[in-house]
Amino acid sequence: MAKRIDNERLPRNFHKTFIPERQYINAILRFASKGGSGDIKTIAAQTGIPTGESSGKVDPTLDYCKAMRLIHFQKKGSIRSTQLTPFGRVVLLEDAFLKEPITQWIAHFNLCDPKKGAETWFQTFYAGAHILGSEFSRDQLDDYLAGSYMTTQRGLIGPLVRMYEDKASFSICGALLEESNIIRRRIPPISNELGYGYGVWVIQLLENFFPSITQVTVTELDRVAGWRTIPGWNASETQRILEIIERKGIISVDRSMNPWILRPNQTSASIWPKIYCDLI
Repeated sequence: MAKRIDNERLPRNFHKTFIPERQYINAILRFASKGGSGDIKTIAAQTGIPTGESSGKVDPTLDYCKAMRLIHFQKKGSIRSTQLTPFGRVVLLEDAFLKEPITQWIAHFNLCDPKKGAETWFQTFYAGAHILGSEFSRDQLDDYLAGSYMTTQRGLIGPLVRMYEDKASFSICGALLEESNIIRRRIPPISNELGYGYGVWVIQLLENFFPSITQVTVTELDRVAGWRTIPGWNASETQRILEIIERKGIISVDRSMNPWILRPNQTSASIWPKIYCDLI
């Protein structure tokens, strides 16, 4: 059972059944790069994101970008105000349409975040990861979500699976794949060129969940922030990831203790500009 913590996760229906489309995420990043603000119609006019009688895709896209930690987003009355995060800034400069796997994986990890992610992603990849396992039926996922939300309502999956299959969205990372009514989790690949991306995510978790602590065990970081559970890495894969991150000087790992202890050597601010530097 995941630890219950105070959170600002997006509610389960924030998406209004829309998937996050990379072209619209790009439009929000460009809008936020100028410190853009305005009501829905203003944002729609400046970004080209479709809007309807109420909000169309503007508010869901803003919320997706916020949960992916690409932007800071505040709403006062009808006015939505935006700014780029360090992650959003480097994405806009280096991978503006989110085509690189590491961009999509980090954004996906953030969507699953226990504090500031999105509820259905959190439930599926973190809180319910061990219950659901690596593959499950659509009915099993629907049953699990209904139980988590303490409701008899069905059809709570929404765009969760669809976003990882749609080329306009996050099919490049493809964290979920459905075949013959069986949904399978895809484990993020492990390679040296993705090390800065995975490393900055770990540092981000340490800064967010343990801001005044200089060392944290690997088990506590997972229990509180899900650094192993969200990607789905097993023990061997976890060791390989830590070795890669450690070689890059991002963290130190004390293997003389059980469980191992992690110590950050750098800040997330210093690592974000490097996440694409090893890509060929």
